[in-house]
Amino acid sequence: MKKVKKTIGWKPSFIGILFAVIFLLLSVLPSLLPRPALIQGIISGISMAVGYGLGVATSSLFRWFAQKEVSKKHKKIAWSVLKIATPIVAIIALFLGLIWQNQVRDLLGVELISVGYSLITIIVAAITFILLISVSRLIRKTGNKINNLLKKKVPIRLAVALAISASFFLVYFIVSGVLASTFYKVVDGIYGARDGTVPEGIVQPKSELRSGSPNAIISWDKVGYQGRVFVGGGPTKKQIQEFNNVPAEEPIRVYAGLASADTAQKRAELAIEELKRTNAFDRDILVIATATGTGWLDPKVVDALEFVHNGDTAIVTQQYSYLPSWISFLVDQARAREAGMVLYDAVMEEILKLPEDERPKILSYGLSLGSFGGQEAFSGVNDIRRSVDGALFTGTPGATRLWRNITDSRDEGSPEWQPIYDGGKSVRFASTKDDILSNPETWDDKTRILFLQHANDPVVWFDFSLIFNKPDWLNEPRGGPVSPNTRWYPIVTFLHVGLDQAVAASAPPENGHYYVNTPAYAWGAVLPPDGWSDEKAEKLQEFLDNDFKSARIKE
Repeated sequence: MKKVKKTIGWKPSFIGILFAVIFLLLSVLPSLLPRPALIQGIISGISMAVGYGLGVATSSLFRWFAQKEVSKKHKKIAWSVLKIATPIVAIIALFLGLIWQNQVRDLLGVELISVGYSLITIIVAAITFILLISVSRLIRKTGNKINNLLKKKVPIRLAVALAISASFFLVYFIVSGVLASTFYKVVDGIYGARDGTVPEGIVQPKSELRSGSPNAIISWDKVGYQGRVFVGGGPTKKQIQEFNNVPAEEPIRVYAGLASADTAQKRAELAIEELKRTNAFDRDILVIATATGTGWLDPKVVDALEFVHNGDTAIVTQQYSYLPSWISFLVDQARAREAGMVLYDAVMEEILKLPEDERPKILSYGLSLGSFGGQEAFSGVNDIRRSVDGALFTGTPGATRLWRNITDSRDEGSPEWQPIYDGGKSVRFASTKDDILSNPETWDDKTRILFLQHANDPVVWFDFSLIFNKPDWLNEPRGGPVSPNTRWYPIVTFLHVGLDQAVAASAPPENGHYYVNTPAYAWGAVLPPDGWSDEKAEKLQEFLDNDFKSARIKE
């Protein structure tokens, strides 16, 4: 053992190892969604490293206050016990983790996992732990060298303070500068390159009612990857007529890609010109949509809107990033906020120029980071009610100001995961079609605001306060798909929910960040057209789920 220590140059801390083992056990507890072995391994490795660091700090503080060491005899006994206990606890943790993961999978109706999951988990966890400890030891050594150098020049206490400060700034530089910058450059390169490509099966639209068409103001090569999906897909006038059995309009779709202009304001101005060119302000419905981080609008949601309102619609949005929302949330919040606000302001400026009886009905829509950006255009519920005719916000990130204010002001006795606000008169929260369809007679007929969110959507429930505060959604009666074994622990739960976001969109329908099974019901509830009914909503949703094939607009 002495040779090993000398070779690797590391004398492990007893309390550090003890805390690391405890944090390993905590790290395999279930959170909101099933976790792939790779994600679980990363969570466990980070948790162990954090636990080790806390253990080392605790040990140092104890020695500093007590001013004495534990006897060699007691140390030897303690280390002997720890050497035996550590592998036993690790095996127990992996075994329990397997059971807990399968419980979550069973709740969601997905395939169960086997022992191979645990093997991958422990390998990834070990690699992650070793890397983090190596980096932390390098930083500590650097701090010691700085301290030793400064002690020759300045008083010892000042030297220690300066060394600690220098180490802190070194960590900050590595995390926010080197690691974050490298990560951002890699993903930026990957998704940036994709933005210039054409998705398989998508062709340039010929319809004059689309951005990207031959005579459009915003050309095909400027709408971006997700813009091509949007303007090149959706139902045609013929498909809408055949489904609704009444004359229909050809839907209008306007999309300003990142490449179309340098700023959000200029892209919004281009979008307005495109709306004017297509006569979008003459339509019955105009939707101001804020896209996700990649610039994506959920096809099933926008398709559903066009069927519900018989094609007499125009949808406008602009791209502000091409990174996935869980990454954009970290680096693009300001751009999402700006995109939502400037597009809304630009559209409303044009709307107010029209006589009141000639204005289209305005709907606001956003999914994920798009929901965050879309809500930034409003100061509160009354502002939404004064400004638009309805709003649909889906999978709203927990950092969203308006959503947070509404949730915190919920009626007494209603849970955070599905709050009731002011009796549900104008604002409602729903997870399933039954939630959406309940008590329609008490909905306000003027402006309806609907939030779709799932009890196990980590995008909704991730918040930095999770580091040290137990959330209400775990303190109150929880939503059905959330495991009863899900518990809150400082730091660990934050890591769980944070990394769960990476797999949130791959959850089964009605779970996680996956909202494709309710758009027909949602739009029919937010702004029902004349003659709309629950039966029509069910028929449309079934059609969208099973029979409808996007036309990939060619005409």
